[in-house]
Amino acid sequence: MEVVKIFGLQSHTIQKIPFFSMSVAAGIPVTADSTVDSEIDLNEFLITHPASTFFAHVSGNNMKQVGIEDGDILIVDSSVEPSDFKVVIASLNNELSVKIYRELEGVVYLQTDHERFLPMSIDGLMEFRIIGVVTKVIHSL
Repeated sequence: MEVVKIFGLQSHTIQKIPFFSMSVAAGIPVTADSTVDSEIDLNEFLITHPASTFFAHVSGNNMKQVGIEDGDILIVDSSVEPSDFKVVIASLNNELSVKIYRELEGVVYLQTDHERFLPMSIDGLMEFRIIGVVTKVIHSL
């Protein structure tokens, strides 16, 4: 079981960080150039809709195969419409959960990436609401 803790965005905070425009090789090393070409504000880089964006801290490993691990911070946009295979934050009977949104033949399902769990059909028997769509994942290496 995962636990999702929600916290808000402070949009008035601007923190410029040096940005090196040269590429970093993932294979053969290239000559380093230490010239700072510009600065970026991570809010501008990571957040498209500040007024509808919030962060969620994840506890649990039921979404590891899609790149979401225990301790990750999710950037969630509540203005984005969910679509098939998008990762969402959902409220299920007043409990928040990270799930993969599926829509098959007009029926909405929520699933984890863990094979032990079957997709959950969203029917009229439970309280259900999509809180937002996950747009980015922040995790430590």
